[in-house]
Amino acid sequence: MINDHQSLFYYEPGLIVAEGDFVAIHGRIRGWADEPQVVIDVFRVEGGKLAEHWVLQNEVPVTAALGGVSMFDPEEGALRAQPGTA
Repeated sequence: MINDHQSLFYYEPGLIVAEGDFVAIHGRIRGWADEPQVVIDVFRVEGGKLAEHWVLQNEVPVTAALGGVSMFDPEEGALRAQPGTA
């Protein structure tokens, strides 16, 4: 289903954290709803294969974080694309 709509959706990974058998990816989806959405995917890997997957999807707009700080830095992707930055 998603392959049929690839031009409509855009996933932008942000922070990626791994420890032991778990990997978490904090990202942003555009085109899924009227406003960009922040998602966190958590994966458990077993024997080199995905064993489990959980997802948290935030329905509020990306800019509506409590405290006035964006949940996803709009410059984060640009900084990672520059050589010598992490």
